[in-house]
Amino acid sequence: MQDIRTRLIEATFQEVFSNGYTGASLANILKRADTKKGSMYHHFPSKKDMVIAMIEEKVEKRIEKKWQVLAQTDKNVITLLISILEDTNSWDLTNGCPLGNLLQESLNQDEDFAKTLTDILDKWKKLFCDALNKAIVLGEIREDVEIEKVATFLIASIEGALLLAKKHQDKKDFEVSIEQLVFYIHTLKK
Repeated sequence: MQDIRTRLIEATFQEVFSNGYTGASLANILKRADTKKGSMYHHFPSKKDMVIAMIEEKVEKRIEKKWQVLAQTDKNVITLLISILEDTNSWDLTNGCPLGNLLQESLNQDEDFAKTLTDILDKWKKLFCDALNKAIVLGEIREDVEIEKVATFLIASIEGALLLAKKHQDKKDFEVSIEQLVFYIHTLKK
């Protein structure tokens, strides 16, 4: 059985992902975690601190898990990137992206949230920049590609596609967006 802290982090993720930070109910989190408020305060001084820990431990790890394979490969970086993008079953098209959802809701509301979320976004962008630089070295894409701009565009396109799918509850918007993103990626090739 999971320890209380782990259950609280998981319950917080589920509650915030479903209802947003503002709509997240501490009572629901405690119920999902099958624990009492005193146990929560033993691990976290506040709901906010618990949410920040969840962002660092769950949301950041989800981004790393999905994209880290790009850093680990020594060949076919662009082919791998495209296969991840096109794997519709690996995306939560109903609820969107936890990071994107939190960015939309919380970025301007709280300095601590903004820093935590921006740090994750920066790490994601760096991961894409590193992968694209590797693709240049491997001769997969042109040397004149502006890596930072492409990395920013990739993230914006992915987040936008997820937002459209979530908004319309239709994977067609996501698929069309990803299809066009893949077309763009092919224009980067030598």
